[in-house]
Amino acid sequence: MTDDILKSFEKLNQSTIQATKELVELNGKLMGKVLESQVELANLYIEGGEKQLDATKGASDPQDFVTRQSAIMQEYANKLAKVTEKNIKLAQDAGVELKAWLEKNIKPVK
Repeated sequence: MTDDILKSFEKLNQSTIQATKELVELNGKLMGKVLESQVELANLYIEGGEKQLDATKGASDPQDFVTRQSAIMQEYANKLAKVTEKNIKLAQDAGVELKAWLEKNIKPVK
């Protein structure tokens, strides 16, 4: 009986270690994608700021400045919307992967 209990604990420990490794891999993959997205977003803000500064240099009057700024705002509103859509998809995909991991590794107690 003691051997059966020890074998059960050994099997439980092995499956727990494997499940943990899979979760760490899943988390690492997700964090890599999140980091890429954050870098992309930061680059957009820098690029947009540079364009706004350039727009002030060439503006001949206040109306021209407002027109240039509006065009830049519209351009970056569209770019930010695309990044947001990408992030939503990333979160949905992560949820699907996590659910699959849970279903694979969490078994009902009998």
